[in-house]
This record gives sequence, structure tokens and C-alpha cells, in this order.
Amino acid sequence: MINEMFDANHVVFKSDIETKDDALRFIASFAERIGIVKSSKSYYKGLKKREKEVTTGFKDGIAIPHCKHKTVLKPTLMLVKFTQPIEWESMDKKAVHITFALAIPEGENQEHLKALSTISRALIDETFIDSLLSVTSEAGMYELIRRKFSN
Repeated sequence: MINEMFDANHVVFKSDIETKDDALRFIASFAERIGIVKSSKSYYKGLKKREKEVTTGFKDGIAIPHCKHKTVLKPTLMLVKFTQPIEWESMDKKAVHITFALAIPEGENQEHLKALSTISRALIDETFIDSLLSVTSEAGMYELIRRKFSN
């Protein structure tokens, strides 16, 4: 399921992001650039609204920003790795290095819940988290994600 939502061009390493808001703006513009959303502005507003409900900062330097929105064209997972940790108000109070960003079309509740559940279960694996944090290339990150979610 995750592999159907994820492609090699959905991975990006980013160095000039300093705040959570900058990160959400980048994710929204990245989604528009790769053809996942019609409007980065609308998707950004959806991400911000979701963050106001409860933080998407997970644990161990990982966040899962996500929203369902009518601007989303197809269910998609994007992975952004930041070279500098970002303060995210995470559950464990740790700064974020990696986001698993989900874009889900409005009305696709089952897809949304399945994707969140699958990613959350994978992030229980400490070896996987260590691999995520240590991978040094976009191609390497893509392969790591593809292998993890291939079963």
C-alpha cells in the first residue's frame, strides 16, 4: 500500500529549513511541484490546520505531517530529510530530522488511516529509525523505504 503511494521523486533532502512552518510550506510546494496537489497554498493550510489539532511530531526525530484535502490529486507519501533538526513540538520533545508527509484526497478516510497506521507501526522498529537517520542520499532513502514497505 505505501509503495503504491511512494515514488523515487517523492524523496528530498533539504538544508535551508529552520522552522516547522518553513517545513510545512516546503512540503506543500514540493507536493505541487511533483504534481500531487493542485494548490500548494491550500495544502499548506490543510497541514497547518491539522498541526493545530495535535502535533504530528512522532518520536525519535520523525514527524508525520498529513491532511486530507480536496486539492490532493492522489494519495501520496513524500519523505523529506532535513540536514538541521527542526523544533516540532514532538511527543518526545525531540527535534525532527525526517518527515513522512501524507497527502490524501478528501473523502478517502480508509486510505488515510491505513497509511498512518502502517507508517506508525514501521516507526516502532529502532533499527529502521537508525537507518532512516543515517542514510545519506535520496536514492538510498527511497530504497530503504521501498524495502521496508514491500511486504
